Amino acid sequence: MDGDAVDAKDNSGNANSTGRTVILVHGYGVRGSFWDKLKPRLEQSGISVIAPDLAGDSPEDLAKQIEALVRRESPGAPVMLVGHSLGGILCSLVASRVDTAIVSHVAVIAAPFGGRARKLNPIVRFLIRFRLLPQFLVRPRFFSAATAKADQKRWFARAVPESPRLQSVLFAEGWFPAEAFSSPLSQRTLVIYSEADRIVEASATAEFARALGAEELVFPLRRAVGHNDFAASDGVADEVAGELLRFFEVEGLDTGAHAAGSGA
Repeated sequence: MDGDAVDAKDNSGNANSTGRTVILVHGYGVRGSFWDKLKPRLEQSGISVIAPDLAGDSPEDLAKQIEALVRRESPGAPVMLVGHSLGGILCSLVASRVDTAIVSHVAVIAAPFGGRARKLNPIVRFLIRFRLLPQFLVRPRFFSAATAKADQKRWFARAVPESPRLQSVLFAEGWFPAEAFSSPLSQRTLVIYSEADRIVEASATAEFARALGAEELVFPLRRAVGHNDFAASDGVADEVAGELLRFFEVEGLDTGAHAAGSGA
């Protein structure tokens, strides 16, 4: 999919009372519907929210699509980027290429640093890569009890296979664009992650936060928040929305709609 082909329409019907736009960038194996719980929570505060479907053969392909979108949406006011997992890496990569007049804020959720996720047995990794494992065995790695079973099944039903080329790149060593993060981002940056994440090690995300010069919001181990709970759990999505709205600090923004829990 070319950058111009990204569907950037805002069909929510919510008025953009702040004049600002947030772009939500999904991760590997999902599409814009990954944000179906978080998107309306942000829109309630008067922000325009775009959650595009992205597909490509390499991280660079995906980054170019996002950059084209932010440049198209930024005249008049800079956009704010939020990315989950691989999407967090892509948002950071795009932000490193543009100035604060185009992207003002970057929020990274549960993204690995150096492309490192938790190590898996090679056989299990193969089965996951080619979608051969039963869902009931895979879901506990992505979700905790914070996400209702019905929502866990719904999110997995939306999963899509990525192109063979993108799979090959991401399952190989050395693809991570570390050189892009040799110095902190110029944008204000927030990194959100969980110590209980069973997909991406918390230590890897913390390392990424340091490389980006970011603020950190850490969900402690006792909360048991899983990798996809950030978007799929009603309670966690409420907390994340509240933290994002405070982080954005947009003039005229209603930040009282969502209060983050004290346990985060």
